[in-house]
Amino acid sequence: MKYFHCYVSNLQKKYWNKLNASQKITIMDILFSILEFASSYNSYTNLILRMRQIPAERPPLNLLRQEFAGTCIYLDILHKTTAAVNNQKEEHVKEEKLQGVAEEKIVSFFEQVLREAFDFQSSMEGTTNMDIHQVLELRSPIIVKVLKGMCDMNSQIFRNHLRDFYPFITKLVCCDQMDVRGALADLFSRQLNSLMVA
Repeated sequence: MKYFHCYVSNLQKKYWNKLNASQKITIMDILFSILEFASSYNSYTNLILRMRQIPAERPPLNLLRQEFAGTCIYLDILHKTTAAVNNQKEEHVKEEKLQGVAEEKIVSFFEQVLREAFDFQSSMEGTTNMDIHQVLELRSPIIVKVLKGMCDMNSQIFRNHLRDFYPFITKLVCCDQMDVRGALADLFSRQLNSLMVA
């Protein structure tokens, strides 16, 4: 998985603009499949189960580094592809289709990660179980990366899907992880404040 991430990272940095729309969509799909496997292995429930099978001083077996690396590459690709959604001057039909596919993927990905965090936090409200808090700490870099990715996403796309994102964003305001709160503050500053002004 590590070598595949390196390969895709180099591919999207050096050769992305030379690929056709179909090839780009295929790479998005493959990368998401691998990312989905890592995130399933690193799910809140699975991390807690593995944590209870090992000594307390050791972190549970996980693919968090791989998931984080995959998330970074996946978001880079989707941001690059959706950045020009507003610019439709003489756009080729296939390029417009690619941007539409990328928009669906980035919105779906953000919703999935935020919903999982939302559901887990909601189910564990009021608990003092240290395993749960450790799992939240382990998963927080992924949440932070997603929130920072939302800061950088095309503002028109963010505006179009704010109704979908908003319940999850407001729930995370109450989380205990300071890095997640900091990322939320950046999101409010960069995306939500501009909507209030508009």
